[in-house]
Amino acid sequence: MSSVDPNQFTTPFMATKTPRRDPYEAILPTNPANSQAGKIILITGGSAGIGAAAAKTWAQAGAEGVIITARGLPALEKVASELKSSYPKTKVLAVKADITSNSEVAALFSQIQKTFGRHADFLLNNAGYLEDDRLIGETPADVWWKTFEINLKGGYNMTQQWIQSQPNPKEPTGTILTVSSGRAGLTNGGGSSYNIAKLAEQRLNEHLQLEYPSLRVFTTMPGIALTDMVTDFWVPFAKDHVSLVGMLALYLAQPRADFLKGSMVGVNWDVEELERHKEEILEKKVLQTSWLPVLPFNGGKGLGA
Repeated sequence: MSSVDPNQFTTPFMATKTPRRDPYEAILPTNPANSQAGKIILITGGSAGIGAAAAKTWAQAGAEGVIITARGLPALEKVASELKSSYPKTKVLAVKADITSNSEVAALFSQIQKTFGRHADFLLNNAGYLEDDRLIGETPADVWWKTFEINLKGGYNMTQQWIQSQPNPKEPTGTILTVSSGRAGLTNGGGSSYNIAKLAEQRLNEHLQLEYPSLRVFTTMPGIALTDMVTDFWVPFAKDHVSLVGMLALYLAQPRADFLKGSMVGVNWDVEELERHKEEILEKKVLQTSWLPVLPFNGGKGLGA
């Protein structure tokens, strides 16, 4: 009788020797180093799953404000009500918005300014969309492109307007974490739209960090948590705690994580082990994308060298 290896889709994506699938001291909201007192976080896709868990994590860490947005208002209001009841010292704002709509995102940032009098310190681009299993020649263009509309355009829209909401958009401050996927590195039949969109998210963040060095920009692989987006195939592998993304965000919000700016940081990677390899990460840019590594400008010497 064959058994399923729950790490089958985790081990190949590990950068550190120590795997993390559950919360641990370095990223816990109860760790004083991770306090977010005086900070405001804006979370897309905040009505369920990873987004709702991140909202709870930041409230636990003492955040001044938690803003959650999604397309479904009843689910948003339910999460907001639970947060307000459990964490009365944190101001909670729930705003219905479609992140692909310029006008709705503009209204969101207007409401944030009205409520808090300033912009959010941290933007968690968590909202996403997944539809797979049809080959390119069998998928209508608008269906294939919808994944880009939500994952890529939506993230761009949020990021661009978050920058514009700041007092000095030419030198914005704060931290952005975009939830990508290990599938950004995969090529599989029926998965082209999602895989390519997730790779594009990472490349967008790398450009963003280059253009705005005053920002702190990161991308993450969220592991496999048992959320509504997990299909039956992935259930046996969904062993990652749903709060890992929000807890990793607590760590990335700190200056000690600056060596990871512009990089991909998986939730399964031990952050203290990453710190021990700081020089290698900075010098070799090993956690950023590399195009055709055989080419000289990517460290190669050409074919046959």
